[in-house]
Amino acid sequence: MHEPERPSDRRLGLAAIWVVGIVLLVIAVVFIGRNFWHHDVLKEDQQTGENRADDHQGLTPNEKR
Repeated sequence: MHEPERPSDRRLGLAAIWVVGIVLLVIAVVFIGRNFWHHDVLKEDQQTGENRADDHQGLTPNEKR
């Protein structure tokens, strides 16, 4: 049987660059989107007087077990 032709090294390298670029773009969009979401939540909390930073579960550094 005849093997299908393999793409050139240059074309494979270009494809790898595109894949890495798309993955990095998705990571950046998620990170930036999460920061905008966090900004909105923080702004709402400041306007309503709520402070979710104090809603932790567990001991404070001064409490002993």
